Amino acid sequence: MPDFISLFISEIKKKRPILEELLLKRSLSDKSFVSEFIGKIWNKLSDSYQFTNKPTFAVDASQRTLSFSLGPYLIITQALAIGSNGYEKALVSLEPVWGSIPETQLGLLRDLLMQDLEIRLALQIIKENKASLRLFIDGSLLSRISYLLRYLHSFEDENYKNLAREVLMKTLDLINSSKNNVDIISISKSSRNTFLFQILSLDNPDIDKTTPYKPTDSEILSIFTSEPGYTTPLLIGAEMGLGHKQLEIIEKDPDLQNILNNSPAFYTFYIRLMPRDQFLRIDFPANMVGEKSSILSVNYFWGKDINIDQILGVLRENCVNTKIYQTPLYFADQIVRIKREPDLERYIMILKTEFPGIIELDRSQGRFY
Repeated sequence: MPDFISLFISEIKKKRPILEELLLKRSLSDKSFVSEFIGKIWNKLSDSYQFTNKPTFAVDASQRTLSFSLGPYLIITQALAIGSNGYEKALVSLEPVWGSIPETQLGLLRDLLMQDLEIRLALQIIKENKASLRLFIDGSLLSRISYLLRYLHSFEDENYKNLAREVLMKTLDLINSSKNNVDIISISKSSRNTFLFQILSLDNPDIDKTTPYKPTDSEILSIFTSEPGYTTPLLIGAEMGLGHKQLEIIEKDPDLQNILNNSPAFYTFYIRLMPRDQFLRIDFPANMVGEKSSILSVNYFWGKDINIDQILGVLRENCVNTKIYQTPLYFADQIVRIKREPDLERYIMILKTEFPGIIELDRSQGRFY
């Protein structure tokens, strides 16, 4: 038998310098100005916060992609909305896709279909329940807008281009519902954004030359903090929030530009709810705290004087432990997730019943079932 373990240990020794840089980040940790910067934007969490109890809802989705021996893919997506008042709604979609679709487009399509179901359920919650209410969304809404703008020109199929625009418009409808006493809080379990490094680079241009790669916000924060706390909210939009290419797309689309000019900017911040726990990225429409800037009118600005006690209180209240980081989203995630057994196997069994003698997974997938 080949000795993979010894080979693996040898690779670790060979790659130790780059692993240490990526894991320990010495090129950043020895820079005093970075430490000072984090010290200015890092805030301790209070033991308790006063917040208003509201009906609370959460939306999440799950997905599986099947590849068949006859060529096509089948993307199965299911989404769930639950509420503290007993509310429950579910959606399921099946998307047959030709087998020759480029792998990159397949990945974009999967994300688009997930967003479609989640936004449809979120709008349904608002339609069927009286404001005021609180709505948790899994994943950054600001990032969704940025991705959807790119998706407008990412697909060869006109149907998918149209779907991307439809989902984008529904997402903006959801964000603008925050003007009607709907608290929308989007939570990212992980974030690869580099907002903090970009801001640091503006005042310290040499940091690009002395840092071998752009560290994420979570990486920078993890070097200099370990206790529960949160960053000063960053008011964000335009190029910093959406991206340069996305702004070019908006400039060529007057209708879209008009809608975005009337859509709120976002506040975004990072929070650690338990000692040495991983960070959550929190986004919420800025008008929830009285800020009137639109998403196109501001690039970034530190919201040092805004009061986010309501949001901090809700986040603390719903945190149980490092696994159950937010109760509503955790329950939605656990219920909606498509497990291989029994969920996916049942779906495959139904497909085989509907198309006897035709449905067969290709060898790459079939060996797992």
